[in-house]
Amino acid sequence: MKRVIFRIMACLVVFWGTMAGATEMQTGFMSYKWGDSASSYPGLERLGEKGGVHYFSKPGEVYTIDDETIERVIYGFYQDELFGVYLNIDAIDMYDMVLNHLISKYGLPSYKGVEGGNKQVLKWKQQEVTIKLKLDKPKGKLKLAYYYRPISKVLNDSQWEELDTSSFRFVPFEKGKEREKFILFEF
Repeated sequence: MKRVIFRIMACLVVFWGTMAGATEMQTGFMSYKWGDSASSYPGLERLGEKGGVHYFSKPGEVYTIDDETIERVIYGFYQDELFGVYLNIDAIDMYDMVLNHLISKYGLPSYKGVEGGNKQVLKWKQQEVTIKLKLDKPKGKLKLAYYYRPISKVLNDSQWEELDTSSFRFVPFEKGKEREKFILFEF
C-alpha cells in the first residue's frame, strides 16, 4: 500500500512540475515577454537580419540549466515582436542534462525525428510555445530553441526553414568588441 501511495505522489509531483514549467513559458523567456519589441529591452545589441527576422543578444547575459551556463542566448524578433529564443550549445556532453531538464519541466517530447541519420530533433508543444532540441552528433553541437507560435506561424514554412538553417551569428558578445559573422544554425 505504501508503494502505491508513493508512486501516486511521485506522479503528481512530476505532473505539477510539468504544469509549472509550461505555465511560466507561456508569458516569455527569462525576463523577456513574447510579443514585446526589442526596444523594450535596453542593452540588447542587434546582431543581424535575415528574411525580416532581426536577431539580438545582450552582452554578458547567460541562461542556466541546472548548474550549467549557456552563454549564447539569441533573441529573434519578427515584425518587431519577440517570437524566438535560441541557445547554441557547443558541448555534446550536455545533451543528457538538457534533455532530462526539459523532460522534468515539460514531460516527454511530442515529436522525435531523425534528420540524415546523425541529427536528432525533439519537440515539445506547450500551449502556445514550441520547444525544439536539436542534436548534431558529427559536429558535437546542440541547439535549444523556443518559439512563440502566435507570431512564428506568420512566417511561411519555406521562409521558416531558411531562417532555421542559414541565419547568422555574430561574436564576440562582449560590449565594445568588433563582431564577427558566422553561421547561427548549422543543422
